[in-house]
Amino acid sequence: MKMNLATAIASITIALVGVQAHAAPAGASAPSQGYDNAIARPESRAEVEADLALWKRAGLDKLEQGESGPDIYSAEYREAYANYLRMRRGPEYAAEVAHQAQGE
Repeated sequence: MKMNLATAIASITIALVGVQAHAAPAGASAPSQGYDNAIARPESRAEVEADLALWKRAGLDKLEQGESGPDIYSAEYREAYANYLRMRRGPEYAAEVAHQAQGE
């Protein structure tokens, strides 16, 4: 009886795994949730340092509050973050990357 129960459980488990394996078409991947560009290629050291420099230039480093983190709902944080995003998406980022690359 125990052997039959174990065989039945194993058969059900294998069947369920097989059903899930066929649920997604071959080559399908999980949704990226907007991070496609982030995983396309690793950032260079100059890019990482440029990003940090812009973060600091926007004043976001001064808004940290220890382990609790910054008050992301405050007007001051939102303004600083908007300024960071503007610089990150603008010519300031490319200029800072070039500056950081020269320092390597």
